[in-house]
Amino acid sequence: MKLNLMRLLAEYQEANKEAALITVISSESINNCRVGAMILVNAEGEVLAGSLGSELIEKKAADQGKICINRGLSRKVLLDTLEGKVEIFINSFCNHDSLIIAGAGTVSHNIYKFARMLGYRVTIADNRPDMLSKERFSEAYELLLGDIVENLKLCSITEDTSIVIATHHHEFDEKSLQAVISSPARYIGVLGNSRRVAGYFKNLKTINITDEIIKKVHSPIGLDLGGKRTAEIALAVMAEIQAVKYQRSGGPISQK
Repeated sequence: MKLNLMRLLAEYQEANKEAALITVISSESINNCRVGAMILVNAEGEVLAGSLGSELIEKKAADQGKICINRGLSRKVLLDTLEGKVEIFINSFCNHDSLIIAGAGTVSHNIYKFARMLGYRVTIADNRPDMLSKERFSEAYELLLGDIVENLKLCSITEDTSIVIATHHHEFDEKSLQAVISSPARYIGVLGNSRRVAGYFKNLKTINITDEIIKKVHSPIGLDLGGKRTAEIALAVMAEIQAVKYQRSGGPISQK
């Protein structure tokens, strides 16, 4: 049974589907609910495979699995029922939002920190080893040192990916934008003044990039929060990325 369960989990991961593997790690006097018993549940809380030996325990465990998937968590949970107490471990396999940042400057570093707080898997590309260090980006998913544009072309970009372009002195901004403009990324933003970015857009048209695709690009980048410091700019950028993710305007909740 466990072989079939693990095979189904592998199929879900290959299909980029979310699921949670729930394992009993301790059980007090509950018949048929043994340590090591497993179930696999989907994002709707439906049991896909396996058994915990008790329908009541399975229902409670599956409900917790659904919560963990929705929140992107893996954790231990103590289930207290009339049948007794059971401790389970929920291992969530979720589709992580990813953020790719071209450039490892101060604004990028602050964007990275906000993104990690929000659970993003962050990749940073730069050609400066002193800036693109493990010490500065200790929780980064990947650090791509070298040719920024070529590294961007090698990145896996999906509809769950956001991209921020902010290279040093804007040296590689335009080429970076050209490298990702036709990708399925949910968000593409360029840190730069309007005149410079307008020039990028004009050049994109010369290589047959349509207006519809160009309109995907956010620039000036970020929501209008009023701040000018690097951390404030980073906050505005992440706020806009979140607004796009949830298809919201980014306006005050009090005015809804």
